[in-house]
Amino acid sequence: MGDDAGSISPRSRWLGARTLGALATAGVVVGFSLSSTLIKRAETPGVLVAFWRLTVATLVWNGYLWMTGRRVRWHHVRSALVPGVFFGLNLAVFFAGATNNSVANAALIGSLAPFLIVPIGAKLFREFNDPRALVFALLAFGGVALVLFSAPPAGDASLKGNVFGFVAMLLLVAYVSSTRYFRRDMDVAVFMATICPIGAIAVLPIALANGDGLGMSRTGWTYMLLLTFLSGVAANGLLVYAQKTIQIGTISIAQVVQPAVAVVWAFLLLGETVRMGQVVGIIIAMAGLAAFLIINQRGEQAHRARLLPDASGAGGAAVRPATT
Repeated sequence: MGDDAGSISPRSRWLGARTLGALATAGVVVGFSLSSTLIKRAETPGVLVAFWRLTVATLVWNGYLWMTGRRVRWHHVRSALVPGVFFGLNLAVFFAGATNNSVANAALIGSLAPFLIVPIGAKLFREFNDPRALVFALLAFGGVALVLFSAPPAGDASLKGNVFGFVAMLLLVAYVSSTRYFRRDMDVAVFMATICPIGAIAVLPIALANGDGLGMSRTGWTYMLLLTFLSGVAANGLLVYAQKTIQIGTISIAQVVQPAVAVVWAFLLLGETVRMGQVVGIIIAMAGLAAFLIINQRGEQAHRARLLPDASGAGGAAVRPATT
């Protein structure tokens, strides 16, 4: 039996890891797509929700580490300092923007991040991207735009919210890219236990400058906890896990459907109307996403297959696809 386990090919192990990475990416989409709706339901300044979400997530992740006999070390803090600051600021600015904007606008602006993340991934990390897949990525973006612009006007959009949304999008690009660069060998739990307190410290001065103290209403505490365990723990943990086997460009394009899904959550939880144009847009976006993923992943598999023979000639240990 031991021989059978050892006979599993590196390619089979890699495909299994890719499947788990794809499922993790789907969980990221579901978790993050709820954020705009939940923060609006909190009826609390976004920066306060961001600070407390980071604080509670800090306790959860570090509590888990203590239970497993591990600790955050100073070398972890040094490695995670830059992505941790970006993480906290992105959360605070996004929440502040979402509470001053419509769900459609907040989600649409955030969906622009892949246009910056994809070229960064290709340049800094030499990630493979099939140029043919970009056509379907644009199709997916077109479907998302149709979803968002077909929504009935709710009167919540504002210039302030749009500016905050754009700044949050840039901070998200910085966070995702710096995470891939600095995370090194940290696993999900250690990384999240490290960046959450860093993010909380980065956001604290902004929260104090809010002028109303750090207290929240019962509604605010309720939705803060929902956001903490849904996106603060689950979705962000899945995002870091997915990056071990899924390219950051692919993850970012997969997240292009988040605005469309956010519209659905807004309909279910906020009572917003969903028009036929939005339904058509959701179908187009998901079709474009599916085509993009299939073409890009097949291209990557072919690219890796060409590299494997050379790697095997240098030694068996080099055959396994590298993970970060």
